[in-house]
Amino acid sequence: MRSVQQIEDLAAKAIAEIRAAGLKAPREIIFGAGTFAQLDPLLHEMADGLPVFIVANRAVAVRAAALQHEGKIFAAVDREPTVAMVDAAAAQARKLQPGLVISLGGGSVMDCAKAVAALAVNPGSVTDYLEGVGHRTALEKPPLPHIAVPTTAGTGAEATRNAVITVPEKGVKKSMRFDGMLPTVALLDPTLALTVPRAPTAAGGLDTLTQLIEACISIKRKPAVTAIALQGLRLVHEALPVCCREPQNLAARSAMTLASFLSGISLANAGLAMAHGVAAALGALHGVAHGLACGIVLPATLRYNRAACVLELAAALAAFLNQAAPDSRTIETGIAAIATLQRQLDVPADLHYLQLDASTLQKLATGSMGSSMSGNPLPMDSEKILEFLKGIA
Repeated sequence: MRSVQQIEDLAAKAIAEIRAAGLKAPREIIFGAGTFAQLDPLLHEMADGLPVFIVANRAVAVRAAALQHEGKIFAAVDREPTVAMVDAAAAQARKLQPGLVISLGGGSVMDCAKAVAALAVNPGSVTDYLEGVGHRTALEKPPLPHIAVPTTAGTGAEATRNAVITVPEKGVKKSMRFDGMLPTVALLDPTLALTVPRAPTAAGGLDTLTQLIEACISIKRKPAVTAIALQGLRLVHEALPVCCREPQNLAARSAMTLASFLSGISLANAGLAMAHGVAAALGALHGVAHGLACGIVLPATLRYNRAACVLELAAALAAFLNQAAPDSRTIETGIAAIATLQRQLDVPADLHYLQLDASTLQKLATGSMGSSMSGNPLPMDSEKILEFLKGIA
């Protein structure tokens, strides 16, 4: 296991590479154990004398309450954000008229906050701005400044410009996506993750793994992004099981915090693929936690796509395995290692436990055709997805 200092040195190197490549990223990136202490002075500087609107979940609301600034805390984000949840938060933010939004929590919290930062100064419901659902295709005003403070390692939402919102009545998850929604500051303090329980640690880590691999094999991939993703993949195989076994291991938590951030950068700049498309439908229709859904379907989707991305997949899995270079067995060994990781983390190997009938599988197939699927190495439609789902359900 690399030391905390080695991880912080890797973070500094990766951030420099992100800047040099001109990749989409937060304006300021702060990484390191103990950096949460910088939040108070930072928010005073950025709020410009106005109140602060804080989005959190109940588990970390006490940290939010300790911040020394006038404002309001919306601490109801303890599941993936829905239209009703985001609209309720936005209504409170509009009433407060803050100068800054802060998110303190996991990917759901940060996605909710990204939407709120935009809706606080723009009219309408979040539904109006969702891709494939709403009628508004632009923001009238730029979103409020937003400091994203992840307390889990998973989605890398602190580095992306979209907010994934569940629309329960339609049984879908859709994104509100605008360039201005990228958080202004990403403050990454691995000590905030030391108390995260095993199950969300495992699910978040599998989401990170999936995003890093899919950014390498997506048809939207870019060399600079692949280089960043490979750095993240070299951290996950060793660090994720340690985080689950030894939750107080700061070196492991630091490694996964960095990997998660790099997965967000990768997603934002190169897109995703099939596992995320299916995971979105599983979450919207069956409430399967996003990271868990990614972890369940990842090995099968890699086998499915293998022939269309042999070199790219081999390079990604070699990095995951910490091999110096891929060889003829890397893909099989890498997929087997992910399956082993599934078992170590108590993640189902397939969808049999959901007992899905034919009608439900058809709905899942249709619901999987979101924006993530557009980056898949093999062109997909709902019929192809249906056949794939039959093989794992």
